[in-house]
Amino acid sequence: MNIKSKFWKLSIVTLAGVLLAALSCGHPTGSGGCTGAAGTHLCACLSGSTCNDGLTCAIDKNVCVTVTSGAAGTNGAAGTATSGEAGTNGAAGTATTGEAGTNGAAGTNGSAGTNGAAGTNGDAGTSGGGGSNLIINGDFSNGMTDWAIPNGTPTNPGVTGGQFCLTLATNNNVILGWGDTSTSAVVNTGTNYTLSYQAKTTSALSMFEVHLGQVVSPYNVDYNDNTDAPGTGLTTFTHNFTVNTSDSQAGLAFVMTATTGTPTVCIDNVSLRAN
Repeated sequence: MNIKSKFWKLSIVTLAGVLLAALSCGHPTGSGGCTGAAGTHLCACLSGSTCNDGLTCAIDKNVCVTVTSGAAGTNGAAGTATSGEAGTNGAAGTATTGEAGTNGAAGTNGSAGTNGAAGTNGDAGTSGGGGSNLIINGDFSNGMTDWAIPNGTPTNPGVTGGQFCLTLATNNNVILGWGDTSTSAVVNTGTNYTLSYQAKTTSALSMFEVHLGQVVSPYNVDYNDNTDAPGTGLTTFTHNFTVNTSDSQAGLAFVMTATTGTPTVCIDNVSLRAN
């Protein structure tokens, strides 16, 4: 029997004991001993079921009695409860380790990049004095503006790669000139000037001169040099000088001749500056 069933059985037994005690204690065995009117102690009940205050009608005897409580019945022994046996632990599961994965194949190295082409050297800068360049368009950035060929018949004259080039015919004297009545330079006595330019030729020249002089009659020469000898590479030539007479309309000319062959001559970065 479980604990709950035993508890209810014990409660019913106890209640029954209390009721029996209540009914038996002070209960007379008959109607004798009445000393008063009906409804009083040990006298007949009123109307067959009631009594005066404080009394109870013992219906089976039709007598009013005083009811006292009997001693409470004893509690039954508490039931014992047994616990179920503990279950046994299941066997521990086994765990296996997965096989190690294989390493992927190594990637191949990319091909080495190729080196870019070497850059070309820029043209040499012009040297000169601290003043501004008196030769307008001396670098031929505006083509042949302010330049002309007043003498000779060269072939293919024009600006190529930023340089003015022309091809000489054999024994043909050619003049490449800068300046005219509308464009010229002013040079003064007592002032030092620096003339600078770059030149090259594909073969030897029999004559190469640079002149600074008037662009109008009587075309006097202010400065002249015939010592420069251009080679196959672009070379910078520089001259420092003073003029004997001031010239308000000075121009510049390159004079060149080839007695053999047909060399191509190139000029660039021409400048005339006052120091």
